[in-house]
Amino acid sequence: MTPRELINRLSRGDASLRAACASAYGPHPELIETACTRLWALARHYADTFSADDTIVVVRAPGRVNVIGEHTDYNGLPVMPMAISRDVLVMAARAADVCVEISNVEGTFEPRAFHLERHIPPFAPGDWGNYVKSAMQGLIDHWGSADGLSGLRMAISGNVPIASGLSSSAAFTIACALALLTVHNRTLDPLLFADVMAQSDHYVGMASGGMDQAASILGRAGACLKIDFFPLRVQPVQLPPSTAVVVCHSRVKAAKAGNARDEYNRRVVECRLATAVLHAAAPASAREPQLLSQWLAWDTNGIDDALARINATLHPEPYRLPELARILALSEETLRATLCTTKTGICCNEPPDGFQLLKRARHVITETRRVEAALAVLTAMPPDAARRFGELMNQSHVSCRDDYAISCPELEELVSAARDAGAYGARLTGAGFGGCTVNLVPADAAPQFIAAVNRAYYAPKQFDHLPDNQFIFAPASGAGVLVA
Repeated sequence: MTPRELINRLSRGDASLRAACASAYGPHPELIETACTRLWALARHYADTFSADDTIVVVRAPGRVNVIGEHTDYNGLPVMPMAISRDVLVMAARAADVCVEISNVEGTFEPRAFHLERHIPPFAPGDWGNYVKSAMQGLIDHWGSADGLSGLRMAISGNVPIASGLSSSAAFTIACALALLTVHNRTLDPLLFADVMAQSDHYVGMASGGMDQAASILGRAGACLKIDFFPLRVQPVQLPPSTAVVVCHSRVKAAKAGNARDEYNRRVVECRLATAVLHAAAPASAREPQLLSQWLAWDTNGIDDALARINATLHPEPYRLPELARILALSEETLRATLCTTKTGICCNEPPDGFQLLKRARHVITETRRVEAALAVLTAMPPDAARRFGELMNQSHVSCRDDYAISCPELEELVSAARDAGAYGARLTGAGFGGCTVNLVPADAAPQFIAAVNRAYYAPKQFDHLPDNQFIFAPASGAGVLVA
């Protein structure tokens, strides 16, 4: 199909295109209409930018909201997110050479171009084009070569709020990778695709754990996913009946290209240091764990024992490099080069307030317990499931705030407003340091909830009443092809 043909078919209300949108977004007329409008704008932009007669494909990848299980994935421990109906669309066609050209429909970002090669040099740090390069480099690394690949012409449209904690960057990267696969008639098993994309995140300096990519690729319409790692596996889970998930944006951007990335990577390092110190204190296994999940499996008798060991072994005062080097029998230079350096090669220097090992390890292990408790509630689905699940969300937020220190005053205001407005549970979601809260509310009271939070949070700050301030999500399907 060409952009010209797509525009004509959309103008006629083509039933097969509407059916494709319904398959992706569910039987929600407003979402189908929005998707068709975006497809028309995408085709028009592609035609104006490149050609109306190229043979194109259109792929999509959704953002995600994490309902419970925060900062556990890069520790190898479970999470419970869901794919959302906000996504990134990419219209792409094969180029005559190996050049990749990208253009943003919304005009938010300047056009970019680069060549496919075995090792793709990055743009300047923070440049949006690096996410496209990340996608291509991840696939090329998986294949071991760029041989046989042609370039792409790509028009991109996204409606996942940027720097909101809803994984706009993962959706963008996955959509670009799926475009490359589809144009070249190549496929990857979805579980493998999720793993490859998680590894590609290191290109942009993030030591992520794979939740975002798994949720976006493996999402199921109508269900959350309980995701476990090593090996990656997913279990669809239904939310309590007669509930809705409402996301509220703090309007504080947590850009992963800036300070938020450094704070995120610092916590990855703190968890790794905590793992090493805990293992050194009582090595039940000859193997040295790299992740808290491995320490939990190899050196402890379960979560209760792990928490007891954390409280007995790690002191509440900040750890400094000389003390850590002494405990681990390493030179400070070796410690910096190994445990304090991320997979991307970024060294996390000792922060002014030291490394907070006790709090970070305690959060990860108690959050793991909460995810498992949430699964038990949603599997049994007792009459008070919404209340019990909401209370686990509330406990998660407290731990994220107090032990993981990833909240901010605006998120605290939003959580307080949500609970006052009748939410069963309210918590920050995503990396933190800004972004969004996720709220479980009675479905029939969702409009009143939104109005109450607007009065309590947005109106006093004189924020514009934007559609991205608050929105209701139903779990959506994972990444896929809309037009081929």
